[in-house]
Amino acid sequence: MISPPTADGLNEKQQQSVTLSEDINALILAGAGSGKTRVLTHRIHYLVSEKNHHADDILAVTFTNKAANEMKERLSDLLRRPIGRMWVGTFHSLAHRLLRTHPAEANLSPTFQILDAQDQFRIIKRLMKENAVDEKKLKIKEVQWFINKNKDNGISPQDIDVGYDYAKKQKVKVFDLYE
Repeated sequence: MISPPTADGLNEKQQQSVTLSEDINALILAGAGSGKTRVLTHRIHYLVSEKNHHADDILAVTFTNKAANEMKERLSDLLRRPIGRMWVGTFHSLAHRLLRTHPAEANLSPTFQILDAQDQFRIIKRLMKENAVDEKKLKIKEVQWFINKNKDNGISPQDIDVGYDYAKKQKVKVFDLYE
């Protein structure tokens, strides 16, 4: 049985999650429409308003842009101010923000770009054409998959042993140019 909601619309379990000890990180897992965003926004409000935490020291991660935007709006309403540089967003947006803030720590150029699959495809196609790699013998998607698989595993072009495999040699050549 679910307890009746409090004045702010939270049931007893939700209220307990909001007022957990400030020394405990909260992970709120529940189904769609169950009040996760409400609990998280009220917890942040509680930590900032009642426990005097600085809002910029709190990280709130959601899965979708819709949920992140909803959380930002609710926080702005609860805190009665713009949320500014608070760490609220999706996994991807927060990772992007961290990389933009600290590119050197990730061995990135300050002007790095994140490419989507179509951008990557176009760049690989151009590199193959400019370097006489025959698209009929080596498919662009195959080279793209090869590059992504190796990058995902932290393998650089220089780490790959091509032996006598001509196709692999060509893939590594494009991978090296792509880097």
